[in-house]
Amino acid sequence: MPGVGVDSDGNVDMTTPQPIFEFIRDPWLTVWSQAALIQFKRERSQYEKKIEERCAVTNENKTNVLVSVKASVETRVLEHLARFILRKALVAVTDADIVAEIDRKCGTILNAHVPDLMTMFKEWLKMDLHEQDIEARISTYFVDFDRLVEEKGFIGALGRVREGKSLTDTR
Repeated sequence: MPGVGVDSDGNVDMTTPQPIFEFIRDPWLTVWSQAALIQFKRERSQYEKKIEERCAVTNENKTNVLVSVKASVETRVLEHLARFILRKALVAVTDADIVAEIDRKCGTILNAHVPDLMTMFKEWLKMDLHEQDIEARISTYFVDFDRLVEEKGFIGALGRVREGKSLTDTR
């Protein structure tokens, strides 16, 4: 074979490295609950980032590789969503409709119940004073806070900060 050499042991020397593939599986939504939707959003975001990285390397079109949100929802859940929540025909439901409804449900406090915030903060937000790196200590604290806000549905109560704006900026 042209371009292929053999080493002293008789093994073929490959001139190009063997490609390494990772199977990237899309997240699957099987339950329409706030906890499941939050998990789905997190996994979907990670899935889209992995696909973006793959497409950057392989020069594939991202829209051709990504599995649609609609295809990532179990059929019975999708039928329920279309009929009772979106009040649309199943064929008329788009990815944008599903994403908007997921964002709406995740952005509201579960059943409009406000839990005991002091206890919740005490459980979730702990500053690790044994961490020597101050930046890492503070970063971990704020990441835990963001996770708390996301998982407990406080996004709607706190509002989202737009890029480049602070929480106190009223403009």
